[in-house]
Amino acid sequence: MVSPSSIKSSFRHAIQRGTGRAHLLALAHPGVDFSSSIIEAALKNFAYDGQSEPSRALYLYELYCLSAQQGRIRRAVLQALATEQDDTWTLTQLFALALLFAQHGDAAARQAMYRRFLNHPISGSDWVGAEEIMTLDGLEGLQYIARKFGRVLARNPDDWQDDHLILAFQEQHPAVDAWAELRQLAEQDEDVRRYLRCVQATRELRAAPPEPQPQPGLDDLLQSASRAYGRFALRRAALKPDEILQLAERLLTEQNQKVRENLLHVFTRIKFPLAYQPILAWARQKINSQNRLTIEYAIEALQHLHAPDIRAFALERLAATSRPGRYTDLLVSNYQAGDAPLLTSLVARTHDEHMLEMLAGSYTAIYRLNKTPECAAPLLALYQKMTCGIHRRDVVELLIENEVLPAWLNEEFPFDSYVETRLLHQPRSILR
Repeated sequence: MVSPSSIKSSFRHAIQRGTGRAHLLALAHPGVDFSSSIIEAALKNFAYDGQSEPSRALYLYELYCLSAQQGRIRRAVLQALATEQDDTWTLTQLFALALLFAQHGDAAARQAMYRRFLNHPISGSDWVGAEEIMTLDGLEGLQYIARKFGRVLARNPDDWQDDHLILAFQEQHPAVDAWAELRQLAEQDEDVRRYLRCVQATRELRAAPPEPQPQPGLDDLLQSASRAYGRFALRRAALKPDEILQLAERLLTEQNQKVRENLLHVFTRIKFPLAYQPILAWARQKINSQNRLTIEYAIEALQHLHAPDIRAFALERLAATSRPGRYTDLLVSNYQAGDAPLLTSLVARTHDEHMLEMLAGSYTAIYRLNKTPECAAPLLALYQKMTCGIHRRDVVELLIENEVLPAWLNEEFPFDSYVETRLLHQPRSILR
């Protein structure tokens, strides 16, 4: 018989990753108190990238509804909503949870949302909570937000606001003329009037035509004083085949290290059209403070190239490195049947979430290009460890495409924290 402590440990592992296993455990063990783990996950957004991944609030609220300790969970959430000052994406999650409480009749949660909005906001995140207030109270919520921002502008006249909140409200409520309603309110409310003046000034500033700038040529970009800009612009440039060849030939003879790095960076996104051996030689160099970028870009450039030497280099480095995510991309174009055990072992020995995220990016790229049922072991190993809901969805999709989706995993999908993963749920009849 599985002990309650073991069940709680499994639940905590699942809820931090955001998988539906937490929901299934809560359903199967109604007598076990999971509230501590629910509170922990509510008070810290465990998603790898809280900015890119949608809110986990609904996922957490569903677990809250299954708990016998709802009062304890609710109190912890509302207290944290009032005090969170460190993490923008945790604060957005807390607002979203409070919204769900309020939508189900919790008047105190509604009051907590209004009290926290623009009250000691996290730097650069004064917008947090506005969407939830507008969702809850519609036009009344928008008017409150405008009034609050107007008061802040009275204290900080150099601050600015744009129209994104008004446009977001208008999209949600097309039958309401948000601008007309706010202008009407501004006639008698100085705070709203101040807010609208600021928004309008920002709109006019952004509408002004920019000063025409000469388009830099390839040589200008290569010699750019702002190396980051130069690399970015070169990567985004719509290079013609003859220009790509010209850059590749110049790379092989360029003596200026900074220009050579800019040239090499082009081929981290574009396949190098000449012999790969010079790129591999750079990648093999012993790293130091002077050649670090050259080596990093060379390794990235090799991922687009297929050759036995490149594969051998990747396997050599993967056998010894503590940062396997730097080299697994080399297998995208150099994967062979039988590599799955190696990739699985790399996941097993990786515990840093950033390294796991790099592996997830590599493995999904590898198995999009190399369709094989042997993807199951490394992808399932990733699924069990990573906190990124976005890559979890990619992993699940690849398991489905290769017809190796386990039935136990399919049972979890309807309760995943990432809505797009929930949509991948498969009929039992097609599972092996």
